[in-house]
Amino acid sequence: MSTRKVSLTLPEELVVRAENAVKVGQARSVSAYIAAAAGSGEARTTVDEVVARWRAEHGEPTVEQLAESETRARAMFDRADRRQRSYGAA
Repeated sequence: MSTRKVSLTLPEELVVRAENAVKVGQARSVSAYIAAAAGSGEARTTVDEVVARWRAEHGEPTVEQLAESETRARAMFDRADRRQRSYGAA
């Protein structure tokens, strides 16, 4: 299969996810990660996979860790919601 260089604008979260996949050896490059995601959709890590991996490494989360996770998730959703509304206003 031939390849061609292109320029993409991606959400910051996707870029970070791709870079992290490279760091931990799940992808050979950011380009390879994006190509795999675009080609098959299988490069995405589900929330259940992340939680299972974390629990296997660290045990069950404490009440404090769960509360902090909820606070962070709510903040991320709030930022995404504000960003989406600002795109709709343009």
